Amino acid sequence: MPHLFIRGIDPERVRAASAMLTEELAEICECPPDYFAFECLTTAAVFAGEFVASYPFVEVAWFDRGREAQDRFARAVDRHLREALGLPEMEVAFRTYRQRDYYANGESLGAQEPDGETDSEELGVLREANRKLAEDLRKARKALAAAAGGGMSTKLREALRE
Repeated sequence: MPHLFIRGIDPERVRAASAMLTEELAEICECPPDYFAFECLTTAAVFAGEFVASYPFVEVAWFDRGREAQDRFARAVDRHLREALGLPEMEVAFRTYRQRDYYANGESLGAQEPDGETDSEELGVLREANRKLAEDLRKARKALAAAAGGGMSTKLREALRE
């Protein structure tokens, strides 16, 4: 892990670029080079009833390493594949796995984490939802106060605070 699924690029060209790309990605991800897997997928693309060349596309399956690392990772893949191989276009997409949901030899990788860390992604989602709800409540209170002409009763104001 990380695992790169590559389509629309000749496997021999990927092989030629893979050594230098792996070195840079290992630095970005702060992991050994042997953690990386490259798979060149043979696909059949169809458009308007005809077979056409597959669009160059790299899907990265990995554990989240933050936005900065993801941006650097995508730029490195683009530089080593699209630019170096002279491709006019290429896209990179990320699929993020949670460690607790990823198993190696029947064992969850999340089982090795200290308590609480396996739920950090879910906690982040819940915090963002809470932030949005708090903002919506603030806006509703402001609109209600404006509609009431600022003459809201003390009981109603206290009920809204709760």
